[in-house]
Amino acid sequence: MFRVPTIWLVVAFVGLASACAAQQRNAAASAAMQPKEVASQESLPDDVAARELLDLANQARAHAGVAPLQLDQALSQAAGSHTAEMAAEQQLSHQFSDETSLLQRLTADSDLHVDQAAENVAFAPTVERAHDALMHSPPHRENLLNARYNVAGISVVRSGRLLYVTEDFAHSLPVYSGDQAEEAVVRAVSQARSQAGVASLHRTSMSAARTAACSMAQRKSLDAPQLPGRHVVRYTSFSPEEVPAGAVGTVTRADIGELSVGTCYGQSSHNAGGMYYVVLVLK
Repeated sequence: MFRVPTIWLVVAFVGLASACAAQQRNAAASAAMQPKEVASQESLPDDVAARELLDLANQARAHAGVAPLQLDQALSQAAGSHTAEMAAEQQLSHQFSDETSLLQRLTADSDLHVDQAAENVAFAPTVERAHDALMHSPPHRENLLNARYNVAGISVVRSGRLLYVTEDFAHSLPVYSGDQAEEAVVRAVSQARSQAGVASLHRTSMSAARTAACSMAQRKSLDAPQLPGRHVVRYTSFSPEEVPAGAVGTVTRADIGELSVGTCYGQSSHNAGGMYYVVLVLK
């Protein structure tokens, strides 16, 4: 007789550029062997169940004093594709052989700028049992209640008597245009100089600075053509409104009076979700 398993859970974390350890995925996949009877059952998305899971997650976050997660359509679509594959394969996994990494999967068709993401996957007979099991598993609970995550995509696929679940979480950053990002960098440099007690800089236009930043983004490298200036600073950042600690000493020098800025957003070898490439030309 077919018996419904109580529940299986798998958790993955992705922060900055690191993906879930391969052995964690492999161990989870080998543990999550499903009854073959499920294969004959039709698999259908269950949007009502997905919404119930989001509501339960936000109730738990409210109880813990954490801001609610906002549902993101692009994340939900990415989660939906993954859940459908889990149901078809009768297997829990964070990355099937035909899938990209978690961050790449979450940002491929999204305008979100993401610096951290995580994923819970599970199957259970009901929404309530899935959520209860996730909340009683420390790593899954940590994902659900992580105050840094502010957006989520949740998908449920019903296959026979089971619900396959994917919960994707991410920290979404402000999205800036090129001009807005450069203005944010200028403000950050001005604030750093003000705190250091040195005069503000006169901003000058240099199209070559943005060209250099976009060249770096395209190459996924800080290597760029040489630019004229007393000091040229290149760095990557998730937040253009912050000057990296390693650059503060240079941008607050008293012997410079002019600043040109170039920024460009793109993926890097360290983060599939993307980051800002910044060039500062100081004279």
